[in-house]
Amino acid sequence: MLGPPIRSAKHPPGSGRWALGPAGIGPAASPTAAARVGAAAAPTRVPEALPQPEAPQPLPEPGSEARWLLLQRLRRHGADPQPWLERLERGDLDPEPDLLAALVVLVDRSGAQRLLALARRHGPEPLRQALVRELPGVDGVVAATWLEPLLAACALEPVWLAPLGRCREPRVAQRLRAAVVQALAEPAAALRVPALEPPPLVLLDLLPLLGQQRQGQDAALLIRLALDPAPLALRRVALEALALGLAAWPQAPLGQALARLAQDLDPALAAKAVDLLARLPAGQPLLHRLARRPLEASVRARLGRRLRFSPLVLLVHGRSGGRIPAELEALARDLAARRGAPVLLQALTAPAPDADAAFWAAARAAGALTLVPLLLLPGGHVRHDLPAIAGRWRGLAGPAGVALRRLPFLGAWPAWQRQLAGRCAADRQAGLDPLWLHHPLEGPLAARYLDHLARRLAAPGLATPYSAQARELPLAGPSPVALLPMTLASNRLSETLQAAARAADPCPQLPGQPPVRLHPPLLQQAPVRQFLIDALEVLP
Repeated sequence: MLGPPIRSAKHPPGSGRWALGPAGIGPAASPTAAARVGAAAAPTRVPEALPQPEAPQPLPEPGSEARWLLLQRLRRHGADPQPWLERLERGDLDPEPDLLAALVVLVDRSGAQRLLALARRHGPEPLRQALVRELPGVDGVVAATWLEPLLAACALEPVWLAPLGRCREPRVAQRLRAAVVQALAEPAAALRVPALEPPPLVLLDLLPLLGQQRQGQDAALLIRLALDPAPLALRRVALEALALGLAAWPQAPLGQALARLAQDLDPALAAKAVDLLARLPAGQPLLHRLARRPLEASVRARLGRRLRFSPLVLLVHGRSGGRIPAELEALARDLAARRGAPVLLQALTAPAPDADAAFWAAARAAGALTLVPLLLLPGGHVRHDLPAIAGRWRGLAGPAGVALRRLPFLGAWPAWQRQLAGRCAADRQAGLDPLWLHHPLEGPLAARYLDHLARRLAAPGLATPYSAQARELPLAGPSPVALLPMTLASNRLSETLQAAARAADPCPQLPGQPPVRLHPPLLQQAPVRQFLIDALEVLP
């Protein structure tokens, strides 16, 4: 609270209204206001002309309350800066930083040029301090006033780069970029530690200003400086510059760089990188991958506070009567333990499971729940049942204030297709001809997908109904065959084939058929199961 106006013994209460002027605090020539104040105090005659101060009064002493009050009122009332500029130019006032800070926000462009001319006479530091403190970090009226004068001044004296960097504009970014390149060419001077006297601008000063410009083309330079072996102070400042323009940088290389920095040997640098990753729109998957890496204890604790795990709903085929195979139940248990969040299994052959209070509490904490269709082929379930199921979960999530994330069906994941391709490549290396078995599908979409998968796996597929018998498979050729049932968990076909394999030799051979090696369902294969665990664990 500013308190009542300061008065002197020569002008007691009731004698008039007091105002601010370049000579200090004095009475204002306002007969109307004087009459009101005088009438309230006593029935005295209002003078026709208020007395003026006998002589200009100096500013109160630096650090005094009276001086602070004067300068605050000067700024807040938008006083005319012209008389103050004239007193500074005559030498009646010293160009002190607090007075200049008040004038910086009041002057127009010509006034800004006059203050810069004063700085050339008296030294730049007081005005530089005032500008660094007052110029906003975003575009505004004050920054626009000073932009052109400072651009001109920087051509003569680089010291003005520091306040100029508070004005966000492409020409400013270009000046800063050139200064950074010049400083990088002189590493000894670039890292000079600032002393009590104002040092020349160095990298430690310039990089945050460049980051504030938020020009996407500067991301590569800032990322390189943060990652490369260099003095720790420089790397930290480069990371701070990245933080200042976080939303402006290309997200993919930025996320990769922050993930590397989160594993840095310097805990402070690594912790800052973890915080920035948590602010990226696609940062959660990168944070989840970091959880599997060796991290310093304090960084791991920071990571734990930034991770958000949504509950998962795994949509699976199931078996008749809604029964869920044991492999899928074990997968859900392991995922829930590793994520620390609920995992529900929903079978296509059964009603949707009931989500309890713990499920919805975790969903609200993460802001979402995630529907993961563990379906391998684009059949009717994917085309028709999946949209309906997603709609039901969306209807439940909306009233709870939770978003629904719906992933593509598992068979469409490129990483999943690479996993299957690796399985087929290993069979070929073992001298076997891989053949994958899939449920018969209809429609052009299914046909295109099956052709794509055959090319991706470099192996043919065979449409095989669940009721098929081993002897009915149209196998031919002299080479042994590796049969890969395209199913996550045991189903009627895989059990029929396994029964036939157990009744024959370890590598059964039916009459008129080549030797056959039967692979178990995919979740019973350790590499495939581990891939699924790793991929689902890091989902946000």
